[in-house]
Amino acid sequence: MAELDRRAIARAATNLVAFSGGPDSVCLLHLLISAEIGAEIPGRLRVVHIDHGLDARSAERALRARQIARDLGVDCRVRHVAPARHSGDGGPEAAARRARYACLRSMLEPGGHVLTAHHADDQVETVLLRLVRGAGPAGLAGMQPLRRLGPGWLGRPLLAWSRSDILDYLSRHGLQYQHDPTNRDLSLDRNYLRHEILPGLAQRWPGYRASLLQAARWQHAAARAVEDDAARKLEACSRLRGRTGERLLALDAWLALDAEPAFAVIRAWCAQAGLGAPSLRPLRSFRDQCRTAAGDRQPELDWPWARIHAWRDRLWLDVKPEPPADWSQPWPEDDCCPVPAGGALCWSGGARDTLAREWKLTAVRPGMKLQLHANGPRRRVGELMRTAGLPPWRRHRMPALHLDGRLCAVGTEWLDFEFARQLDHHAGVLRWQGRPAALLP
Repeated sequence: MAELDRRAIARAATNLVAFSGGPDSVCLLHLLISAEIGAEIPGRLRVVHIDHGLDARSAERALRARQIARDLGVDCRVRHVAPARHSGDGGPEAAARRARYACLRSMLEPGGHVLTAHHADDQVETVLLRLVRGAGPAGLAGMQPLRRLGPGWLGRPLLAWSRSDILDYLSRHGLQYQHDPTNRDLSLDRNYLRHEILPGLAQRWPGYRASLLQAARWQHAAARAVEDDAARKLEACSRLRGRTGERLLALDAWLALDAEPAFAVIRAWCAQAGLGAPSLRPLRSFRDQCRTAAGDRQPELDWPWARIHAWRDRLWLDVKPEPPADWSQPWPEDDCCPVPAGGALCWSGGARDTLAREWKLTAVRPGMKLQLHANGPRRRVGELMRTAGLPPWRRHRMPALHLDGRLCAVGTEWLDFEFARQLDHHAGVLRWQGRPAALLP
């Protein structure tokens, strides 16, 4: 029987096991808590069941998963997700997967691993599905034993095991598991491939699984070469945005590339930001829009993890989620107020109530004005931000500070002259701690 791939398992951080209670995840969990492996990861194992709520019996399966885990001697936490919030390409199957990984990512500690029970038969199905969808070398290389996921890693220790290996292991150890009825739903692409296509392939070409896995290994080597080339081209297309250090892409340099290298550059750019890349079809459409759009248009590419804008001859990458355009945040009792776009606006100096009783942050709204100098005109905040080079779609994320209902500051760059005078009088300082580079002017 194949060995568990221990490279996929965290040794100095928490392992979070995605547990459905099905045969694959039961096998993985039992292996992880076995005497041999469990001794290597003591106290660093957590188990979670993701309930998508897509059918009437999902809650029942969640309870059953908890009981199976309890029988194995570990607690299992249940998390509920709403795949509809992660709509996009790929239909309900892909939406559920995006919602599941978003939930797992949110639970992941820095350096920790999410462990899934994908195995060799899943790998074969993945390669075939990506082939019919027109994937490149990276996609055809299939799933990797270890890849980045948010602040940690996604590990797949069972990729060398076949489905029959897993069932033999469960039988030998007398382990109980449950079946997911959606595995027979032929409206889902993977199920259709598994139940309708693969049996015919196996009858005609009995060794097709081994051949496809070998082909995937060859594609992995090709993908490394493509990634190295994409990294060089990304560097050539990159332009740093002033003192912010934000990486933008020169639009003309990106459009000058052939289509496939250009798409690889976008994937490399997203990978640097720790993001999943957009799929091929919308990326191709976005590139066509960039070629044909009038100078005053701003083509954008939107997918569940991020958005790319074409503006001022540059491509800009913005990570989701983004705060709503009308956000408002009352200042708490302490001296720091969280900013939805990232970081916190902090006051130091005398007591805040000596300046005003009510402190509040809001989004920047159209028509807001500030008087920056005692004898100067009132300036439109939108114009100040435009001059500072802040893109229009980011401007609402800037915190506007109101004292007793009066606009006194936007960020820490633009202060009402009377508020600035009060700061001097009280030896006060307004700082934006943890400010995102995207919101630096």
